[in-house]
Amino acid sequence: MNESEVLIIDTNPYASETPVAVKIFSLVPETHPALKKILPEFDFQNPPINPNAFASSLVETCRKYNGLGLSANQCGYEHRVFVMGAGENYVAFFNPKIVSSYGSIKMDEGCLSFPNLFLSVERAETVVVEYQDYNGNKKSATFSGLTARCFQHELDHLNGIVYTHKVKPVSLMMAMKKRKKDTHSKKK
Repeated sequence: MNESEVLIIDTNPYASETPVAVKIFSLVPETHPALKKILPEFDFQNPPINPNAFASSLVETCRKYNGLGLSANQCGYEHRVFVMGAGENYVAFFNPKIVSSYGSIKMDEGCLSFPNLFLSVERAETVVVEYQDYNGNKKSATFSGLTARCFQHELDHLNGIVYTHKVKPVSLMMAMKKRKKDTHSKKK
């Protein structure tokens, strides 16, 4: 096993005796074209990959980079799925969509694809969503606050939209200068 794999041991007594190695993905740089692609629906009738294994790899990658959410295209994959969560509580969202949204709130937001770049982004305060789990079962949920913000941010990724598109050019330019200054001062 190399350093880009994590050993996952299932403590379920009915599980296989053999531990499963979960691949840890690399993140694409912020200029990568995968971040600007609209991703196709994930086909559970003819899956391009094992959805459970792929979701597990996204979760472990998200954990490695201390993220709250991670989409497939941030790792260079064209599958319509993202994960979000914290600690031991992550959920995979295949073919997600927002059915309705309520309210509006502006907050600072970051992104694993844009290290140390924080932007004040306006998003819906509450979202009602539909998605499929890694078995293809249809689900619905209502999210508010940070969870709603994370869902919207990751769904934007699947639609080829990055959060830098959600702010005015002057705000982006100032944030980029701040990031460059902060990065430069950390190197000293």
